[in-house]
Amino acid sequence: MRHGKAAVVVLGVVVFWFAGTLRPQTEADWDWTNKQFGPTLDALMPLQGHGGVYVSYRANRDLYTSTPEYWFMIGREPNESRPGFGLRSYLSAHVRVAQPVSIYDQLMTIHHNEPAIQDTATIQKRIKLQNWDFSEMDCPAVKKQLDKLKNLPARLPDINGDRIILHPMIHAFYISGADGNVTMFLADDSNPLVQWAQETRRAFDACGKPR
Repeated sequence: MRHGKAAVVVLGVVVFWFAGTLRPQTEADWDWTNKQFGPTLDALMPLQGHGGVYVSYRANRDLYTSTPEYWFMIGREPNESRPGFGLRSYLSAHVRVAQPVSIYDQLMTIHHNEPAIQDTATIQKRIKLQNWDFSEMDCPAVKKQLDKLKNLPARLPDINGDRIILHPMIHAFYISGADGNVTMFLADDSNPLVQWAQETRRAFDACGKPR
């Protein structure tokens, strides 16, 4: 019994010490993070690339920040080995996912622990992402998924206003084609374009683990 009482006392001291070391998040933390999140998301998971023909996809949940943000870009990139000589002869894909927690939560932690850090470049370098790259040679899903996209039935967002989706996943797309560009933000998980993106994500997961 003595050992049991001692253990309870020690545990109480540990809990008291741990609670005393935690500082609650302040309104200033929330305001700062809300201002930083959009620009940081666009910088680390950009919808628009620098040339080429491609489709980019980004997913993040509205309001609830526990879901890590996800991004991929798939298509044909400029020929960097010979600038000005068109596009690469093969398809490629790039994937990023926030790890171990969402970009939003990482920003909140950075400001909460080190509020003096304000430099945008420094902040963005502190954000942890898992990255991996594929080509159609080492991941056949790259070409397969782009071929599926070409034959995908188009469905525009509902403009009737019959239903409201509370705090959905925000599925953002940017398609840069030879004959035009398209930007879409969708909240309907049943939309064919969203289902294609989710299938593409599973296919990339099957091709290999993030570095």
